[in-house]
Parts: sequence; C-alpha cells; structure tokens
Amino acid sequence: MLQTLFNYISNIHPLDDEITQALDLNFEIIEVPKRYMILKDGDTCDYLYLVLSGLVRMYYIKGDEEVCSLFIEEKHFLHVPNSFYKRKPGYQYVETLEPSVIARVHFDKLQHLYKTYPELNFIGRVITENYFVKSEERLYLLRKQTAEERYNYFIERYPSLLLRVPLKYIASYLGLTLETLSRIRNKIRK
Repeated sequence: MLQTLFNYISNIHPLDDEITQALDLNFEIIEVPKRYMILKDGDTCDYLYLVLSGLVRMYYIKGDEEVCSLFIEEKHFLHVPNSFYKRKPGYQYVETLEPSVIARVHFDKLQHLYKTYPELNFIGRVITENYFVKSEERLYLLRKQTAEERYNYFIERYPSLLLRVPLKYIASYLGLTLETLSRIRNKIRK
C-alpha cells in the first residue's frame, strides 16, 4: 500500500532504497470506515496523513454550522497546519466521507526522518508549498469570485468530487447556501 506514497514522493525527488525502507518503517497504515473522525476540535494534530484510498473532509464549526475548508482525495497529504507545526490543539474536524485507507507518520518520527535524510526536507517543503498554494487559491475564490465563478472553478478543478461529496458540503466549501448552489446548478443545466 505504501507504493502510492513512494510513487508520489518519487515524482518530487528520486528515492533510494535506504529512504524507501525508512519511510516503510515509520509510516503506518490505518483502515477506517466512512464518517470516521480522525481529528476533532481541541485535538492536537500529531500525524501527517496521506490518503491512499477514500475521501476526507476538513471543517470547523462556526455558530451552529459546519464550514468545510478542504476535501482530500487519494494521493494527497493532509494535516492541520497550525496544530501540527505549533504542537498545540487545533480547531478543525477531520472526517472520512468514504471508507478510507490512510498512511500516517507521527510528528516526532517525521522530524527524525528530516534530520536523517536531507532529501526528505526538500520533499516536505514541496508538499507544504502545494498545500499553501491550494489554500491561497481557495481564499482568492471566496474573496474575489462570484458564486457562479466559484462553482465553475470547483467543477473544473475537482470534477470527481461532484459525484463523491454531498452538495451541502460543496456549498459550504464554496461559501454558499445550499439554495444558492442549487440555483446555480439549475441555471448551468439550462
């Protein structure tokens, strides 16, 4: 199962056998059911995760609403940055939307891997850069785009999620009400 991890990382930087073996020893694989809560508000994010199969969403609670902040598909890493890097409790919930297989490495083990294998520092930096670019794109989307532009961006960028994610979560991710999203979808279909 970790071959997905090795393939992903090898696209960033070639891996030798020693690094592959070290990753194999330090990552563990967990299989979890749909609606499994990986993290809750107040938990410290102790792991860097890679979704090998399945789908995960991140959200936080604002008032009495769940606000979706991210969907994580196969072959993508996830963590709660503020909690993970600062080693303090976070405010995000991380929940599976489908039965999922996830590889994870504990923060302390990851730090040891970074110290032992400088190539992994480079790989970690690229993964972190990709995460923050995605985060910046979402902020731009919410601040500068109309509701229809947001939805069009979503269907162009994440077409597979349309069939896998309930519309209420997509609406939340786009900063829309479910009614507004339904109107936009009906308008596009005509």
